[in-house]
Amino acid sequence: MRLHHRGRTIAIRLFVIFIVTLGSAFFLLNIKFVKKSVQYALAPSTIKSRDTLNDAIRLLPLAGAIEEKPLSNKATLVIDKIGVRAPLVFNTANDEDSIYKNLEKGIVHYSDTAKPGLPGVSIVLGHSSAYPWYKGDYGAVFALLSKLDVGDRFYVQYDDNRIFVYEMTQSLIFNPFAKDDRLTALENAPGSTILLISCYPVGTNYKRIAIQAKVVNM
Repeated sequence: MRLHHRGRTIAIRLFVIFIVTLGSAFFLLNIKFVKKSVQYALAPSTIKSRDTLNDAIRLLPLAGAIEEKPLSNKATLVIDKIGVRAPLVFNTANDEDSIYKNLEKGIVHYSDTAKPGLPGVSIVLGHSSAYPWYKGDYGAVFALLSKLDVGDRFYVQYDDNRIFVYEMTQSLIFNPFAKDDRLTALENAPGSTILLISCYPVGTNYKRIAIQAKVVNM
């Protein structure tokens, strides 16, 4: 009986060591996400940007006359609630290698979709976590994407200061390797909408999170 009890004790200790090691590895490999999540939970005011949305609405031109002047290839996504200010990278080839390389420069607009602000669905991709040695400043730009709630607003600002204000309408967790009618519905939504997409859960490539928002100033 003693040998059996000792064997169980050793097995439990090994399991605990495994769990601790796994947790430590996750912590170290996703330090940016962990830092942002803890910061958001304990002191959200240090994550949230000041309310730049109201300033932008008051001082800058909204959607207006986009047919007369095409939208440029320089724009910034701003989500005050989760402290996101990131450049949009346009004209990226749709193969995986090109997308991943350009994610080092910001967030990537999926080229086969409408530009933010234009009629149609705009798909924007961003990292939720990255290894500590990841090149670029945007390895965890969408780390807090799941903190957004229906009704939250954010905006896309082009380099000529035209802005498009979006209001979140829903979120979706989906398997990118399986057909999902819910995702198909989001990808074919009417009007002018945007889908912000990132890996989920953070630190894995298992599923994706999609945040849908609609333009509210057209």
